[in-house]
Amino acid sequence: MENIIHDLKTERANVSGGLPPAFKLVPIAFYGCVLLSGLLCLFFFLSFRTHKASEEIWQERLQAAQAEQSTIVGKQTEIVEIAQRAEGIAKWLEGCRPIQPVTVAIGRSMTKNSSIAELSLDRNPEIPAHTFMQLKINGDNGSQQIETTLDAVTALNFQTYSANQVKGRNATDFQATLIWNDK
Repeated sequence: MENIIHDLKTERANVSGGLPPAFKLVPIAFYGCVLLSGLLCLFFFLSFRTHKASEEIWQERLQAAQAEQSTIVGKQTEIVEIAQRAEGIAKWLEGCRPIQPVTVAIGRSMTKNSSIAELSLDRNPEIPAHTFMQLKINGDNGSQQIETTLDAVTALNFQTYSANQVKGRNATDFQATLIWNDK
């Protein structure tokens, strides 16, 4: 075996030639795509982390806004409660309007032929500005006396509402709600 065969290849005539030179760029393009996909993965990962961080910031802002909203709603509720209390005090003050001038005006409006048999003034607990008046007048001219009395009450800025008058034999019953007329 002294003969060493260096080349076992034989030239073949029917074998095609090599690849065109443009195909040499295929491996370069492959490695470029691999590198580009790695860079895109890195870009998307960093974008995801940035998004998570901004989402946490927005969650903190949302919680701060909700806390601020709850404090504002609490203050608003407190203001509404104070306004309701003030309205109650205003109703109370309106209800505390003295009734003595009304009774004096009714008494002074009586003529010599009429007399007061019964007088009742009751405040409405729900609407303190309304006072229910019941008046019973003895005498023959009860209708004229009631007109004179209502004129005296109207002079005190009271207005009658839902008036009812019943004339009896020698007496006249009158019922009405007196409402303060703030002019």
